[in-house]
Amino acid sequence: MEFNRSAHKWWCYTTGCPVLMAKRRPMVMVVVVVVVAAVCVLLLARMVLYSEESQRRRKFMEDSYLAMSWEGFGPEKGVYTFTVVTAMLDIGRGRWARQKRPYNTYLLYMQRVLRLDVNLVVFVDSKALPFVLWMRRGREARTHVVRTDLRQLPYYSYRDHIQSIMDSQEYQQDNELVRKGLCESQIPEYDIVQWSKLHFLNESITLNPFHNDYFAWIDGGYGHGEDVHPADGIWRPANLLEHGDRVTFMEREPVERYRAVAGRLHKMSINILAGLFFAGGKRALQRLYELQRELIADWMRRGVVDDDQTVYMLLYFRNPELFRLVPGDWNDVFRLFHRTQPQRHGSSSSAQTVGDVVDRQNFR
Repeated sequence: MEFNRSAHKWWCYTTGCPVLMAKRRPMVMVVVVVVVAAVCVLLLARMVLYSEESQRRRKFMEDSYLAMSWEGFGPEKGVYTFTVVTAMLDIGRGRWARQKRPYNTYLLYMQRVLRLDVNLVVFVDSKALPFVLWMRRGREARTHVVRTDLRQLPYYSYRDHIQSIMDSQEYQQDNELVRKGLCESQIPEYDIVQWSKLHFLNESITLNPFHNDYFAWIDGGYGHGEDVHPADGIWRPANLLEHGDRVTFMEREPVERYRAVAGRLHKMSINILAGLFFAGGKRALQRLYELQRELIADWMRRGVVDDDQTVYMLLYFRNPELFRLVPGDWNDVFRLFHRTQPQRHGSSSSAQTVGDVVDRQNFR
């Protein structure tokens, strides 16, 4: 009898017994819905990726045309009472598995910094040199190029030790940066270049080719291709030069919130003091560099690694009198520290900037 029931069930499944088909229909519908949903998700993902890739390619072509059609600077119109320092070195980011970005893309980003009509010191490798010279045509007298490479940087001597720290169990334990796979926890060359911003500034101060007392660091790729620089290329500094006794940083949120966890900042994924721009007088910047070297040496002894922004936070906690913090975000440099109109002779005021308002409110 059991055999007959089994045979009957087999016959019903293979011939489509209405009773069993009715029982199977909900399960079949669920499977169909899941499969259709999965296909839709995959198609949507492909469309998004294709759209993002298309946008990247279009942006690359636009920036390439912008650079190649650059005719060079005309007559001098800039403000030359300060020196801007920047750099571009290839650390192989175009070959990374994550957070990948080709070197040529960075060079195209850099053209907006190179278009600034300022005294400019540029640290570049041989690959970037022709592009820099092309973009600075007409401002050769306002440009000082230093050819260098990664291995020549002072912090490069720590490269192998940094790698051993990153590979260590103690460093990786409870490390949010490692868990997210962020480059500052995996690529020694990235941290070396980030730490070297103050080295570049110190070298520029020592050289001082334009005989200035005030220096500003700005990342070569600042803005990542966005038009956040002065449209006419003229940087009329506001809310900066009068504060040469301290180093001005943009504070993305109150840094004091993190004083209690200073000992574990190197394992936290936060970006509070924006390292893409900071500025100050010669003595203040040289003092900050001296303190940074001491901190990095201490990190190497204790098995600590993180990028430059954590360095600045820790140095602020130890030496707040050396810092001037102005509330601002990544793309706010020229919103906070630039006058849109030239100051009239014989007038103490000009077009108001956000920086003017910030300073009157007595932020740190």
